[in-house]
Amino acid sequence: MNTFKYALVSLLWPAMVVSTQKAPVRDYSEPDAAEVYGALSALQSKRPFLFLSTTVKPRICSVSEEKARQIKDPAFREAMNAFRDVNEHVWDLSRMLKDRNTISEEELDETFKPGVLDGWKQFHQKYPQSLGYFALSAIGFNSAHTVAVVYSEGHCGGLCGAGGFKYFRRTSKGWQRVNTELPRCDWIS
Repeated sequence: MNTFKYALVSLLWPAMVVSTQKAPVRDYSEPDAAEVYGALSALQSKRPFLFLSTTVKPRICSVSEEKARQIKDPAFREAMNAFRDVNEHVWDLSRMLKDRNTISEEELDETFKPGVLDGWKQFHQKYPQSLGYFALSAIGFNSAHTVAVVYSEGHCGGLCGAGGFKYFRRTSKGWQRVNTELPRCDWIS
């Protein structure tokens, strides 16, 4: 029986190792994304935050294909469909956020390994100037790059955070946030 277990583990071990390895994360280099991220971060608190160096998928917020079809504005409908497609992958935002202080998902995982409360203590000890961190999705643009959809979330403590979709339109003054009747999905804790 032990020989059988050894043989089974020997055969399965390579597959188990490969399945736990993360797929390589590619650089996010969408034209106009840096400007939209800049417009989004200009809306945030003036106190310093770190930015997660990779994109996040909206865990709470999602817009199904059926809901996207109900978006009346064709440009935003196209951008929402692009948003869903581009966020099928995790992207590296390091180059896009080169002028911002970033933190990796691995570093966050290690910091919060002891639990939420101890994790936030460690976080604030390690980054005393930072209120917390922001996580951003990849951005969905329409094909003309005149509108954009992005998801963002900010975390500042165990029960301190907020997130949701943000919508932008390109204007003569740059990317401006717009309030629309599009799916909001704003949350706060």
